[in-house]
Amino acid sequence: MGAASKITKKVARAKPTPPAGDSALIEQRKRFRDRQEAKVTPQKGSVATKMTVSKTDIQQAKTANELDKLERRIDEMPDGLRKKMMQDMVEKQRKKFEGMQADEMDRSVRKSAQAARDRGTFKGYTPSSPFNKGGMPSRKGSYDMRKGGMFMKGSK
Repeated sequence: MGAASKITKKVARAKPTPPAGDSALIEQRKRFRDRQEAKVTPQKGSVATKMTVSKTDIQQAKTANELDKLERRIDEMPDGLRKKMMQDMVEKQRKKFEGMQADEMDRSVRKSAQAARDRGTFKGYTPSSPFNKGGMPSRKGSYDMRKGGMFMKGSK
């Protein structure tokens, strides 16, 4: 199949151009073409373009790399008591390091969730709020001290 036959097939499949005054149809075709291109075109660029990297993040990355290097060196050592002792030491350090990172992650998640709640409007408490104002909560009688204290409704 030659290049000329490919071009003729494309021309045969192409939709005729609408008249100059039909801008709605032109816009519709543009939107359709853009949607089709978006399906095919991969997103370019780094995923972490807006990510800030703090000094502690860099230090933790260095620590993780050092632990990996140490593990590789220990794996190359001959079997024996020294290798076992070093492996146990590295496992303890890694467990401590990962625990610290998990705690940090939990803290940041809690902080961001609290910030999101704080940004919302305060709904406040209205007279129709579902709680017993004053006194002790009860299903029987009125425990409100302003209404006679802890007595049954029928005994007043």
